[in-house]
Amino acid sequence: MRIKLINLILMKWERRQELLRGWWLRQRGARAGVRFGVGPGLRVLYPECLSVGDDVTIEGPGYLHCLSERGVRIGSYTSIARNVHLHCGGEPGDYAHGYFEIGDHCYIGPNAVMGAGGGIRIGSHVLFGPDVLISSENHRFDNPDELIRSQGVVRCGVVIQAGCWVASKAVILDGVTLGAGSIVAAGAVVVRDVPPKAIVAGVPARVIRYRGDRTMSVSKSVDVPAPEKAT
Repeated sequence: MRIKLINLILMKWERRQELLRGWWLRQRGARAGVRFGVGPGLRVLYPECLSVGDDVTIEGPGYLHCLSERGVRIGSYTSIARNVHLHCGGEPGDYAHGYFEIGDHCYIGPNAVMGAGGGIRIGSHVLFGPDVLISSENHRFDNPDELIRSQGVVRCGVVIQAGCWVASKAVILDGVTLGAGSIVAAGAVVVRDVPPKAIVAGVPARVIRYRGDRTMSVSKSVDVPAPEKAT
């Protein structure tokens, strides 16, 4: 199959537009390496708190609220797909607590929600499927006679070490650390730390086995006998 010339021209034109939007974010205060591309419809608040490496692309539409002392840092050769919603939780006069940091050679799939009010730190070579949610803060609700919104929040932060894979629609809650090389199955809800190279699944997520080990660490697989033929 040969790609038509008109399509190649359109792809190059769209890439030039992405680089132009990246240049404009630099003018607004963002710090960026070479070939920083930004898709159409990406809204960036407080770009002076945004720092990206070389060959970074953030597709649009999307929303980045970068206000925090540590800001948003995106490593080189990392790509973020469309419809990302990232919020560091800061507001003028109160922005010491949140941050978002991701290493090199990472990919965040479409429709990701990153609640970084308590801090999210992600290593290099980490992959996220579509519709992943990470929340790095949690509401207090100890007093049943008081509105939950009036009781404040707890912020412990989320750490995802290098080489992890977080599959589609997984949820990672505040206080969790994913060990290096671990895998979170699609739809899992992670509420506690995950050991390195572990594979977790379920709600709440539990270790089902470790990479390289085909035996189940929690429950053994059961062979279901085939039904007998009718006589």
